[in-house]
Amino acid sequence: MNNKLIELKYLKKNYETINEKIEVLKNINYVFEKGKLYAIKGHSGSGKTTLIKILGLMDNPSSGEYYLFDKSITNLKDKEASLYRMKHIGFIFQDYNLNPYLKASENIIVPMIINKEINKTDRNKIANKLLKEFGLEERANHFPKELSGGEQQRIAIARALANDPDIIIADEPTGNLDAENEKIIFKFLKNLAYKGKCVIVVSHSEEILEYADISLILENGILTEGQR
Repeated sequence: MNNKLIELKYLKKNYETINEKIEVLKNINYVFEKGKLYAIKGHSGSGKTTLIKILGLMDNPSSGEYYLFDKSITNLKDKEASLYRMKHIGFIFQDYNLNPYLKASENIIVPMIINKEINKTDRNKIANKLLKEFGLEERANHFPKELSGGEQQRIAIARALANDPDIIIADEPTGNLDAENEKIIFKFLKNLAYKGKCVIVVSHSEEILEYADISLILENGILTEGQR
């Protein structure tokens, strides 16, 4: 059974200044599979943010290839990249990025509004199902400011799942949470991988290694497998 979802081939990312060329990512060759949780670790400035921006189709590599489902999607135009993101990629951020003027259920609905494959009635059904799955059905009509940090992050994860993406990219998802809520969030992410999603987590927390199927280290622009 082929579980390959993403394949990076000879991927490079450079930034050029007046005086020099800075190599941020150097010849990255790697395959990400569905059904696994990947933890990406590395020092500040190692290129982690650049890598996940490319994986999330928010930036293009300087050279090399990005394959999704064995199809090259390198250097897509903005409209095409947006369509791929909507269908295949869900994002989770450290600061939650919830709309403070929308209720919890409405925040989950937001990504579905531009998805023409989901009608208005089904949006509400999907949001309610996700709220129940994350134990937040009683918080459906609460605004973000009325929720704890852990609850806000669970809403953010539910929002990332709204369009049923194949890939979940989480950038420091527990950076603002205490140890107890950190474990809860990592357990949710692990469960998503168990259900067949490809979950890619950037985290400074050593706790993520307890949940990761594969630990990756990005150092000096080079991606290697580390502790499993």
